[in-house]
Amino acid sequence: MFSFLKWFADAVPRAPKRPGLLMRLYYFWQEYFTSPGRAAAALFPVAMMAGGIPGFWAAWVFCGLDFLLFLGMVLSLFATARLTKISIDDVSVTPVFEGQTSKVSAVVSVHKSSVDSVLLSCFRLDPSLKCEEMDYTSISIKDGSKKLECFIRTTRRGAFPLKNISASVPEIMGLLRNPFDFQGTSELLVYPRPVKVGAFPFLTSGASGAVFAPLLMPSLTRGMNFVGVREYREGDSLRDLHHKAFARYGRPFTKEFETERGAGAILVLDTVAPSMSSRAYLEDAMRLAAGIGRWMLDQNILGRFFIDDEEISIQGLAGHDRMESLLESLSRIAPARIVGGKKSGPWSPAARPMDPVLRIGLYPKDDALIHKHIIVSSSKNPDFKSEHPDNTLFVDSAEIASALDREKEVNL
Repeated sequence: MFSFLKWFADAVPRAPKRPGLLMRLYYFWQEYFTSPGRAAAALFPVAMMAGGIPGFWAAWVFCGLDFLLFLGMVLSLFATARLTKISIDDVSVTPVFEGQTSKVSAVVSVHKSSVDSVLLSCFRLDPSLKCEEMDYTSISIKDGSKKLECFIRTTRRGAFPLKNISASVPEIMGLLRNPFDFQGTSELLVYPRPVKVGAFPFLTSGASGAVFAPLLMPSLTRGMNFVGVREYREGDSLRDLHHKAFARYGRPFTKEFETERGAGAILVLDTVAPSMSSRAYLEDAMRLAAGIGRWMLDQNILGRFFIDDEEISIQGLAGHDRMESLLESLSRIAPARIVGGKKSGPWSPAARPMDPVLRIGLYPKDDALIHKHIIVSSSKNPDFKSEHPDNTLFVDSAEIASALDREKEVNL
């Protein structure tokens, strides 16, 4: 119940799709005021309210002084902006896992005069993100440019556009600052935290696991048809050395065999949630899919990866790049909505798969193309079955959360 309430609270939008007047005033307050400037601006209405008390005339004195201070910092802001010209290039954003801190770096160049104080910052972020600015630094006209950094703390998975990356220069009084925006957009990818998968006996158990068992045998990972000979490359098996070619040419050669096309398991993440209660477990299903995908890549048995009916291209990539592609596709999945969503139906890829299929979903279903199902749910759910059939395994979402918090392995 607590996990459902937490998901429901997180699913409520924190920011409007289109900023109105109040949001634009907040953006102006955030981007153009420093911390001392916000304190000085907040003092003005407070002093006016205090001046309404009969006999408390001193509040109007503070109000007048603060108003004069505000006029002075507005004039100094225009003076500072007129003397400064800054550009931002080469912006890079480090992708991270949810809960980690991402680093944003950019090259800030000055063109007109030296800048005594400047910092890099990100504005208008998603409510789940928070920017941490570094200390102010100086850039001389002689150096021309300097690499600046800031950090973004993350709390949840997603693909977040960074539309307002700015180099902020404070005015002479230090109460206001002038942001120079990056003329472009960047993106922050926050990956789901993969669950560490230890033993995975469910994959090869029962009659439905017979199609997965040969994939874990090293002798069946390649074809048996001899194709030819090529020069030895680092990492090739020593058993495949061609001794006659080695003796003839004086350098090692390796036998080359025909690779079995399409050999490997197919992993499918089904994001369809037929009920509101099942939508609360979508994030845990993605974390489990990331962990199982990593386990399959380590075992070298992952052939193809699907999100619903769409195939994610991982073939032809190296091991690290395949995992990056898998995590990136998971981070781009839209979060589950309170109202609406996809309707359940049979799995229908563009071409009928010939290899064994493992599905990770939020509800059980029968599908002729799928050999095994892993259902992420709650043990308190009436449909949850601790004694699973041959081809279906129920995983408690609380077990996934506990494994991530304690950084321990999950045995499936």
